[in-house]
Amino acid sequence: MRFPISSRRRQLQHGIEAIEFGLLFVFLLPPFMWMFVNGMNFLRFNKSTDVSRSASLMYVKGLDFTYPGTQNIISRVASGLDLQVSGSTTASGISSGSGLIVFSTVQYMGPNTCTACANLNKYVFLNRVYVGNTTLSISGNTVASALGNPSNTVWSSTTGSVSNVQTDTGAQVAASFSSIWSSTIGDGQIAYVTECFFKPQGGFGNGSFDSNGVYSRVIM
Repeated sequence: MRFPISSRRRQLQHGIEAIEFGLLFVFLLPPFMWMFVNGMNFLRFNKSTDVSRSASLMYVKGLDFTYPGTQNIISRVASGLDLQVSGSTTASGISSGSGLIVFSTVQYMGPNTCTACANLNKYVFLNRVYVGNTTLSISGNTVASALGNPSNTVWSSTTGSVSNVQTDTGAQVAASFSSIWSSTIGDGQIAYVTECFFKPQGGFGNGSFDSNGVYSRVIM
């Protein structure tokens, strides 16, 4: 048996659902924001991985990323990530944009490669090229290669080449490289390392809702 609802009761209950939804949404908003920001960051991570793989294949095949034409190719691959490139031949990158790609050619100096040299049994840089924003900062910290950097005294900012790789300790790779390179390369062998950094562009500032950017690395 159904009982009719009085008009007075109907008026008093009008809008209760909206109030309940509003109160519930206060608790649902943080997880919604978390899913949105991290979802966007996940998409950027996938894109960054594709860029680093494509760049690595180009680098290992001998393409010179100091040239504007080659830089423009990888910039198109990174479409949507705000990777800006120089219009001139350079290995030192620029100071604008939301992305940075770091190319490094590394060689292990064993006893067959150099005898009693200063860099014996060390990893050294043969080449280092930056494409993109070398002043890129994420969460207040300027990004840096996990391999360290060759000294400016042996590195050419125009060609990217590193000189005196056997005798100058400024050509040495950071000791931490051995921890990210699972298997030691043989005496005189070469590894090609590509690192990609991309800053978040969600527009949430530097607060807790901002992502930490994305980083990907390929060693070939």
